[in-house]
Amino acid sequence: IKINTIMSEFFRTQMGRKLIDGDIPKLVNVLERIANQMEKKNKLEEKKFILEEKIQKLSIRESKNK
Repeated sequence: IKINTIMSEFFRTQMGRKLIDGDIPKLVNVLERIANQMEKKNKLEEKKFILEEKIQKLSIRESKNK
């Protein structure tokens, strides 16, 4: 039996339909949510890094002016 035949038969079963119609779309949705959260986290970390750099530069300036 060819793999293509096995796969097409699987997708005709109740379990195969559930996988295609339910599980895979849910999985894609969860992966998109994870990606969005990682993107937000990276943007926040970048802003934090920039602010910390500015604070460090200001601290250095203040210590030189004393």
